Amino acid sequence: MLREQDRNLDARSDPLPQHAEGRAESAQTTVLVFRDERKQEVQNYAVVGQTLWIFEPQGTEEIPLARLDIPATAKANDERGVDFRVPAGEGQ
Repeated sequence: MLREQDRNLDARSDPLPQHAEGRAESAQTTVLVFRDERKQEVQNYAVVGQTLWIFEPQGTEEIPLARLDIPATAKANDERGVDFRVPAGEGQ
């Protein structure tokens, strides 16, 4: 009986299937929509003043909020279930 419980515990502690991990990772991706309609997906960013900073293993990228279509960016992310907001008065 103890061995059966051990097997059940092992089955429950298996890591997520690879396809499920991929979905969880993509759910954290934010899409930026530029005024020229170009799109860029990012995972780690911060908004400071009038600038959006993207942090990647290769380095950082600085994007003025004026280059983004903020309403289109918010809408695109809302459709994906991702919350995208800039502080009030920024990027307007």
